[in-house]
Amino acid sequence: MNRRQMLGVGAAGLLAAAPCGSAMGASKKSGLRKFTNEEFYKNGEFDAEAGKKAFYELFEYHGYSLGDSLKENANFWVADFKQKDFARVGMGGIFWVNDKEHGYFAHEIYLLPGQMIVEHAHVPAEGKPAKHEAWHVRHGSIFNFGEGDEKVKCAFDLPKSQDGHITTKCQALLGLGDFAALNRIEAPHFMMGGPEGAIVSEYASYHSNDGLRFTNPTVAF
Repeated sequence: MNRRQMLGVGAAGLLAAAPCGSAMGASKKSGLRKFTNEEFYKNGEFDAEAGKKAFYELFEYHGYSLGDSLKENANFWVADFKQKDFARVGMGGIFWVNDKEHGYFAHEIYLLPGQMIVEHAHVPAEGKPAKHEAWHVRHGSIFNFGEGDEKVKCAFDLPKSQDGHITTKCQALLGLGDFAALNRIEAPHFMMGGPEGAIVSEYASYHSNDGLRFTNPTVAF
């Protein structure tokens, strides 16, 4: 799998249909520091290494057991979706598997506090059905956005860089151990990291880059 494929797969993930359990989780920490866009761009270009370092802080903060191993893992990636707003719009991740033959996918999603994955949907591609997916919060919390009226008030304002390109509403706050799945195949969705960021395991059917559809036409990898 090449880097473009990995980044494409990384655009997966969000919309809750299950109820919240532990909400913000059980953490009693004071919170991660505030990240700013100035630290992620050099001469107007996204600095992927700076993005990774921010996630290393996230890993250390949460005591994420796989954090140190990712520093030497070539499959660990970060993306700002070409929005030049990584502090608010972007993600990190690693793909454990994306098996087209047997139709399964496992992905770890990393989000800074208030960081949003761009809104998107999945459609059939490569002779495979549209991707179905579910998310399991391992650390921190997420706000899940999907179809329908707002059910939960998000703790963050939506990024101004995405004005006019968000069609969904906040459906649930998922905390430590909570689990949710996409409510409808091909539904638009996204997630946003909670106040302490988030580490989320995604379980899904096969992911195809060709099946990604972004609400914002300026999104790219």
